[in-house]
Amino acid sequence: MAACVSASCAPPQSALPSPSAPSAPTSPLFPPSPLDAWLEAECGGDASLPFAQRLAQARLAALRATLCHAAAHSLHYKRSLAGFDLAHINAAGLAALPFTTAQDIVHWQNFLCVSQGEVQRMVTLRTSGSTGQPKRLAFSPADLARTMSFFRAGMSQLVHRGERLLVLLPGAERPDGVADLLRQALAPSGVRVLAGKPAATAASLKADLMQHRPHALVAAPHQLRALLALVQQDAAFARSIRREGACGIGGIQSSGDLLDEATRTALEQSLRCTVLDHFGMTETGYGGGVQCHARQGYHLRALDLWPEIVDPHSGAVLPDGVQGELVLTTLQREAMPLIRYRTGDAATLLTQPCLCGSPAPRLGAVAGRYVWEAGRRVVRAVPKGGS
Repeated sequence: MAACVSASCAPPQSALPSPSAPSAPTSPLFPPSPLDAWLEAECGGDASLPFAQRLAQARLAALRATLCHAAAHSLHYKRSLAGFDLAHINAAGLAALPFTTAQDIVHWQNFLCVSQGEVQRMVTLRTSGSTGQPKRLAFSPADLARTMSFFRAGMSQLVHRGERLLVLLPGAERPDGVADLLRQALAPSGVRVLAGKPAATAASLKADLMQHRPHALVAAPHQLRALLALVQQDAAFARSIRREGACGIGGIQSSGDLLDEATRTALEQSLRCTVLDHFGMTETGYGGGVQCHARQGYHLRALDLWPEIVDPHSGAVLPDGVQGELVLTTLQREAMPLIRYRTGDAATLLTQPCLCGSPAPRLGAVAGRYVWEAGRRVVRAVPKGGS
């Protein structure tokens, strides 16, 4: 079969399957995830159809269009996707496509689907392979705009108009880095975004918090553990930043690595705030998925990411709910789409409705990363590196 090479080759909505999804709880136990309203607005399609059905149709159309775009404009995918009927592919057909690895992206020029002049942000990351050569990831203005749209929806759970958000992540202050994208995303909502010092020392944390008096934080787990130690040791400081009425820290988003439950619970109790976890990596355009208040996995950027869970040894796709290696296809990515990218993360996919009422699929807890030990791949809770 000939490969499709048109970026607009997705068939009309009526030609797409319409799988039914499990019914959402009739009386959700938690506030609805704001990502559902965001996704529903982006889905389009027949408004009389259930949201889950329209989302499934829109995702499949986005997958086909992305595959066609990659095959038409990327030197790497022109070769690796040749012979596949990309215009009519489904989930089973996707599983037959070859993987993309971090070592492949070392040759990043072969992945570009736009000219270098159309790239707004280029990120260089070290790989864990034997060559040690860096991989580079390119993002167009449209790619970054999609991430900002996701940030705007996800952060609406934690920070509101007239409030201040302090971002402590390393590198967040760079142009088009996390803090800058959050600033651009949230400014129209009346939220002021500030970049703090990324060091997790007690002195730097205390200085940033006392200077900026934020209403919400975005920080890495190691920074949050340092914050927890500080508030447990300094009762006066804890009282000064604790949420009381409209003042103090009311929301915290953890990002960049694995957040342990003990730290989350202790912070919520100490500061009377809400702590939600975020999953993302540079390869996903920073944003990937975010917890809702039910904390039943990560609500994904479902129109920007197509996740699969595969056996880390054979590469075979595993059933929903079974832990394996997370593989991602980046949908609607303009500059540098990644097709079946092996992340190395150990995770599961959740398809039952969330307790917030959302019927959309979610990513389960990320257990760690697969590493090689004694000739076999095992899961170990190690830093995610590219996140």
